[in-house]
Amino acid sequence: MAACALVSLAVLTGCGGSDSGDSAAADVSPSASAEGTSAAASAVKPLTTPQLESAALVKADLTGYEVSTPAEAEIKAAGGVEVSGEECLPLGRAVAGAAVGEPAATAHRRVTGGDSSGDTSAEAALNINTGTVTLASYASAADATAALKSVTDAVTACAGGFQWAVGAEQLDASKVTEGTAPEAGEEAVAFTAVTPIDGVDAPWKVVVFRDGATLAHFTVANVAAMTSGEDFTFPADLVTAQAGKLA
Repeated sequence: MAACALVSLAVLTGCGGSDSGDSAAADVSPSASAEGTSAAASAVKPLTTPQLESAALVKADLTGYEVSTPAEAEIKAAGGVEVSGEECLPLGRAVAGAAVGEPAATAHRRVTGGDSSGDTSAEAALNINTGTVTLASYASAADATAALKSVTDAVTACAGGFQWAVGAEQLDASKVTEGTAPEAGEEAVAFTAVTPIDGVDAPWKVVVFRDGATLAHFTVANVAAMTSGEDFTFPADLVTAQAGKLA
């Protein structure tokens, strides 16, 4: 597959990483209004890298998932994603698994798994969700709110698609569509970017929610959906688990 390297860097398994230590086609869906951000919330101190690492997911937080830390080279590559059009950069960064905006600190995890409910069929064997969870803290809640808004604005501006590349690998997101964000944090956005890969319209689902001055980014692909082009349900349990650790 021509896009294998990019997929590996962005969300799919098969690339290196260390164990974590415990072994949506284009719209936006807010879970809460940003208008309620108070002066007190704006004064929230950003979490440090050690604090983000402590709040990041580990295997014990989830059922049916493996959790690891991506290699530094992968994190750097995702952060260097190139996107056609400045207005679409937040989408490209989010799909690549990088933090949006200008974070003060970050922590990264790769998650792979899902619940096939004991089904041993070939279809169930491919029904695997795999992706990245990126925590990012910002100088203030206002800065985090602005970073999240950049995603909201980009979903509208780039509904017709955009090009994005990591290294020598380039893909075209043919359309971006609204998703329903799981209830988490103070506000959230969700979208699905559809990217044709080897003749298949592969969906990538992204959710970003804000908790104070911290954004949690989730980028998920489904192995079966990447090969069939069919839609899949975003694994809300990832968001629920992460929101609980940030609360």
